[in-house]
Amino acid sequence: MVTPDFINTEAFTNLYLLLVNSVYILFPLSLILLLFSKISFKVTIFLLGVYASYSIVIPYLLKVPLINNFVLTFGDYSFFIYLIFSLIFGFVFYHLVNVAFVVGGFLLGGLVGYSIGTFIISSNGEWLNNLPFSISYIPWIIFAILGVIVAIIFSKNYQSIISIISVIFGSFILSFYTIYLLEKHTSITIGNNSLLSGWEQLSQPEFFGIFISLIIYMILGFFLIVRSNRKKGNN
Repeated sequence: MVTPDFINTEAFTNLYLLLVNSVYILFPLSLILLLFSKISFKVTIFLLGVYASYSIVIPYLLKVPLINNFVLTFGDYSFFIYLIFSLIFGFVFYHLVNVAFVVGGFLLGGLVGYSIGTFIISSNGEWLNNLPFSISYIPWIIFAILGVIVAIIFSKNYQSIISIISVIFGSFILSFYTIYLLEKHTSITIGNNSLLSGWEQLSQPEFFGIFISLIIYMILGFFLIVRSNRKKGNN
């Protein structure tokens, strides 16, 4: 099977290496994302914030002499200082992502609105000449209106959208591991077991195995979301 060109990019190569080298972390994480989508993505975002604090923010802040000297004065308790700061940063990071999610909804709706406004102008309808303002404002007016509407929709359905994203991510990772781990740790041969070597020579049976697994896991994840919503509605 000839793989699409986008699979042979550096990004997909790095993704493959990440999945293979982090199997003991990402495999259980994929199960959590799939089976507990209501809370798992929130926890994941929080942990990403904690990790970013330890790996990026704290090392950068320690380059500031004033901060570095302050930490050195509490040398024996530096671990607790880092931990407290990282937990706070993880909490802040989660809420920043929440805000970014709403802003992203505004921009998404706004860009669609701007395109609609541009299309309306290009239609050259006679009614455009009777407007009490310049027609150049039309795209920006629709940008603002649709942007606000989509942002409100995103904010009202934040948890549902995050749950859907969680299921999709979890299903994709788990579908990869389903085929990869079967090939690596069992005597089962799927195609020519080329997935063990990378994406480049992915055989057709392996591709369909991943694809079918992805569909099955997504159906399971969405079923769990619907069942959870029904239980909440009955309560």
